Amino acid sequence: RRVNGIHLGAATKKANIMRWLEVHIGDKWVDFSVQTGNPEIPDNAMPWWRGSEPLVEISGGRNAQRLISYVQLEERVLDRVLVSGKNRQDEFVTFSLFGLPLATQEVYRIILMVPIGIFLLLILRNVVGLRSLGTFMPVLIALAFRETNLAWGLILFVGIVGSGLLFRLYLEYLKLLLVPRLAAVLIFVVLFMALISVVTAKLGFERGISIALFPMVIMTMTIERISILWDERGPADAIRQAVGSLAIAAVCYVIMTQDLLVHLFFTFPELLLVLLAATLVLGRYTGYRLLELKRFRVLAGDG
Repeated sequence: RRVNGIHLGAATKKANIMRWLEVHIGDKWVDFSVQTGNPEIPDNAMPWWRGSEPLVEISGGRNAQRLISYVQLEERVLDRVLVSGKNRQDEFVTFSLFGLPLATQEVYRIILMVPIGIFLLLILRNVVGLRSLGTFMPVLIALAFRETNLAWGLILFVGIVGSGLLFRLYLEYLKLLLVPRLAAVLIFVVLFMALISVVTAKLGFERGISIALFPMVIMTMTIERISILWDERGPADAIRQAVGSLAIAAVCYVIMTQDLLVHLFFTFPELLLVLLAATLVLGRYTGYRLLELKRFRVLAGDG
């Protein structure tokens, strides 16, 4: 008989249906792979339904679409931890983040990564010497990259900012005041984001739909900041700061999505005090930045 199921692994928003065969041998059913014909299927394959019937059937319509999503929630494990904590009368377990509802826990897993991104931003700006647009803008963009992934996020960011700059250039001819100009750019950004979501949804690109999570106000201020830099300091400096912001956002995204760090800071949120101490120490740093050392190349060559 035919078996239809999905392959359980990392959380995904678009799982594919996998199929295999079950053959009754002796007193039990044995799974056989359709591709190889061998009695082997992945251990984490979950059977859903059996038979040749499709997953979705419609009457009076056409072009049925299906989207299978799943996420792993370790509810039973957390319940055991809480129960064991109650048995030991351990208040540190009972009154921890593990005592919150699962949906709230997932929110705090993201929130607790923000200080790590801010600390990385501090290192990259004050020690390395990268320049960025705005103070915390790269970290907010990195949070948006969590849903779009890094490659799609960079493409969407460049597309929105580039289109916004063209619209901002047109507004120069209207001689608007600051607040009306920002409002007009914000409206354009929202419309452009909605357009990208609709087009990518029609084309089947799921990642493009996640553009709705981009912080539109931050994007508007980024467009305005790049425009001002372009007028005051020239295109080279404006592009340099924009590239620096994307580089910082990419580094923050890579570090903030590490499962080990998420687990450590969620289980032991007091680690944020270590970050606070390190931030205070770096706040006293007044030495040269790494990218500033290139000014001494002439001295090194003479030596």
